[in-house]
Amino acid sequence: MRFVLPLVLLTLTGTPPSAATLLSENPPTFLPASPVRAVVTRPATTTWPGPQPRTADSWYALGRQSTRSGDHARAAQAFLQAAALNPSAANWRAAGDAQVKLGDYEAATRAYEQAAARYRARGDDITARALEHQTAPYRQVLRPMLLTSRQTPDAPKRLARLEPARGILLGTYVDASGVSGSPPLLAPALRDFAVAFRYWKFTASTDPVKVFPGRFAQAVKANAGALHLALEPGMPLSSISDAIILRFAQAAGSSGVPIFLRFASEMNDPQNAWSRDPALYRTTFARVARLVRSQAPNVAMVWMPMPGDLNRMAAYYPGADAVDWAGLSLYSLPFENGDVRQPRLNAHPLDLVRAFYDRYALSHPIQLSEYAASHRSGAAPGQDYSAFAAEQLREVYWGAWLTMPRLKNINWLDLDMLAGPNGNKVWQRRNDYRLFGSPAKWSAFGTLRSQDAFLTRWDAVAASQRAAVPTPWPAQLLTGQRASGALWVQLAQPAREVRVRLDGRPVQVEATLPHRFTLEAGLLTAGTHRLDVQVLGAAGQVLLSDTRTFEAVTPR
Repeated sequence: MRFVLPLVLLTLTGTPPSAATLLSENPPTFLPASPVRAVVTRPATTTWPGPQPRTADSWYALGRQSTRSGDHARAAQAFLQAAALNPSAANWRAAGDAQVKLGDYEAATRAYEQAAARYRARGDDITARALEHQTAPYRQVLRPMLLTSRQTPDAPKRLARLEPARGILLGTYVDASGVSGSPPLLAPALRDFAVAFRYWKFTASTDPVKVFPGRFAQAVKANAGALHLALEPGMPLSSISDAIILRFAQAAGSSGVPIFLRFASEMNDPQNAWSRDPALYRTTFARVARLVRSQAPNVAMVWMPMPGDLNRMAAYYPGADAVDWAGLSLYSLPFENGDVRQPRLNAHPLDLVRAFYDRYALSHPIQLSEYAASHRSGAAPGQDYSAFAAEQLREVYWGAWLTMPRLKNINWLDLDMLAGPNGNKVWQRRNDYRLFGSPAKWSAFGTLRSQDAFLTRWDAVAASQRAAVPTPWPAQLLTGQRASGALWVQLAQPAREVRVRLDGRPVQVEATLPHRFTLEAGLLTAGTHRLDVQVLGAAGQVLLSDTRTFEAVTPR
């Protein structure tokens, strides 16, 4: 996609427009413009003595000079002037950095989005992703949503294999200890999940026990669930014969359980042997898909690269005909690479999924094939990050539901990487991902399980078509009918309270994501109404606010 950024014509003498004015007149073209406002710790305008620069480079130099002298208000306006004359990634990025130093996170968010767009426009997805990752802690978003049972414009025209019409399938990792008995059953704690996943390997053996995890499939089927198999080649791709594939496919088809088959995932990781030849990978994936489908219509093929450069991922993409679902892994960690000097406590994890989602969600439902939030880190032994992990969990699951309508399966990797050996990962980079090992995480997850937005049983998929879904706040509502809403909120600092008012009257709203609220039918009389939303900080200051004006009309 090519991004075209508008150029704002500025008067180069006298007082430049304020940063807030410039950003409101020059919003990111790839995001909907929003009336969101943030608290700003700078003056509205800055005067400039003497003749003004007339080129982008000169304004940029002036911004650098102001930064060195500690005048971040002047620096921000100078960089924004530079960006208006030359909307380059460097100019927008410098403007964002200056806004961060001023505490104007909403303006910084817009500037960083512009910078990332420019990097992508020139094909540099790696730098764009790195910038988004680095600046995620400063992201500020407030978006009111209406919850509706009607068909939404973004609904797919045709569902993929094993794709629910609505809602998110809840999944979890299950190791050998999670299955016991005869007939085999899942452990009680694992039964409130619609999907159970495990790793498996292709084998040349004809032993049925090695060909397919039949006992695991039986336990999942008894739980009315679906199976997610991370199927690793176990041999060079060139050695995977049609006979090997067909033996697996016939066993998968006979199992009678819905199966998400994640074949040879993270193929873009150079450490994986199946990464060496992208063309061979693509043809092998397509062959596996063709043969498996011939024997097992209960199987959906999942293509799951490792997070990274979108262009490198695309080299391994087997094509829409071979892929049913597109997946990605995501982890919420207290520290970047186990480095305590790089805390990630204010990160917004879904930001790392957005570009992948935007590229592939039009063709496929999206799966977070592995997700987990750490409440203990090897980088800081003895520290409890349960509150962080619970908040990250809520942001990922509710954020996916609110903002990524085709992300429909999230699988928790329930492992304690601090216990016992863990491959080549150094101790500082090990984390405790156990969902059941943290009361705070389990409590947050327990709330999800009680909502119809999330599916805990595969047999609930058919009924998911009636579940409510979020959609942007509309220009019109109907009189005499109750309306339910929710808020997508991302902040760069902790919030104390979220307030919602309809025509000046307080409306009760949930304290945590998704901040649902209800507008009673009696309040929605014919005419114009105003919905006001405020997010308050620890000191009672307004961090973000949003106002939506809409009409209530009589049903015809």
